[in-house]
Amino acid sequence: MKHFRSKARHWVQAGAVALFSTAAFAADVPEVGVPAELPGPGPYVMRSAEQPVVKVEIVAKGLENLYTLAFLPNGDALIVERGQRLRLLRQATGPNPVLEAQPIANVPNYSKAEHLKPIDVLGIQDVRPDPDFATNKLIYFTFNRPVGYDAKADRITATTVLARARLDGLRLVDVKDLLVGEVMVGTGGSRILIDPKRQLFVAVGALSEGDIQSAQRTDNIYGKVMRIGIDGSIPADNPFRNTKGARPEIWTYGHRDPLGLAIDPRTGRLVASEHGPQGGDELNALLPGRNYGWPNSTYGTEYGGSRLPVGPVAAGTEGPTLIWSPAIAPNGIAFYTGMAMPGWTNSLFVASARRGQINGTGSLIRVVFNDRLEEMRQEVLLDGLHQRFKDVRQGPDGRLYAVTDEPTSIVVRIGPADEAMLAKVATKP
Repeated sequence: MKHFRSKARHWVQAGAVALFSTAAFAADVPEVGVPAELPGPGPYVMRSAEQPVVKVEIVAKGLENLYTLAFLPNGDALIVERGQRLRLLRQATGPNPVLEAQPIANVPNYSKAEHLKPIDVLGIQDVRPDPDFATNKLIYFTFNRPVGYDAKADRITATTVLARARLDGLRLVDVKDLLVGEVMVGTGGSRILIDPKRQLFVAVGALSEGDIQSAQRTDNIYGKVMRIGIDGSIPADNPFRNTKGARPEIWTYGHRDPLGLAIDPRTGRLVASEHGPQGGDELNALLPGRNYGWPNSTYGTEYGGSRLPVGPVAAGTEGPTLIWSPAIAPNGIAFYTGMAMPGWTNSLFVASARRGQINGTGSLIRVVFNDRLEEMRQEVLLDGLHQRFKDVRQGPDGRLYAVTDEPTSIVVRIGPADEAMLAKVATKP
């Protein structure tokens, strides 16, 4: 729950600086919710609007605050316990996945850093394998690295880093930084996407304490989506490559906390999910060089309550493709292109941590678009599990896999089922 208190704090700053004339509210807004308790061990069988019956299985448990999972060519999966460990789930797509008891060694972990506060999230976050992993064993990962100490804020200063390493058994070797951000008090989340052209897109949030306008400046990586070559090089057509004083890696800017990246299979457009303040969560179609507004533009309100903003899209900024109100706390996203569940083809799945500021109401949100990336309808799935969903990925078997961000996190597999199975299983989330 620490993440949402942190969001509230930064929204106070944004409202005071850029958007509202109302007085700032207390940072510690009371949290409410329902217990994050699973209805049973599963499997769960449920109906869906366009994929009539699906089965949901728990394929790994006994984990802590999961952030993502990434499939390897042999069907194994890498799993990140946020800020702490990288784990290997063997035969993740098989009938009996096995979680390696030993975490992968040489992974950044600063959980015992001096001056560490509960709102500081240091260590590993996202991870993705190289397209040629089968032969070169390379992976890319992001992490927040402590740098020093700010006595005035009584907080660690840190930087967000994109690194590359080689996976040698159960350890990382040949670790190399590819992108290093500026030093800030308070660093947020990050995501990685590798596109078909072998380019790395990296999204980094702008939750820097005391510097809310960093998202609007191009001299830093925060509140940005960046693009670099898979070797760390700067593409020749990056929009700020030749701009004096700008980070040449920047692709788009003006983001608050973009925690999901995916490519629409029909239009080829890169889209990003983004945490807004209360009621201001977004899905953005990313165009190079564009400003997406934060903190000067938002559809959201203050966590303690406030009037709707008069101008949610300021002049010179790009408006969102889709907004959620109530907020859904959107995290990882994935378009479904598999064969196992054809009723869901081209649907976007969004990992939602909670809905309307109520804890224990996380879910997977399925969004159906037309061929112009315009929303037609949405469906809420798995809300009966009462979990904070953090990421969702399509597996090589054509099924969906999702992870939850809880003190006792789980990995779930979502695949096809039939009416006979629905009748036999009592638990239907």
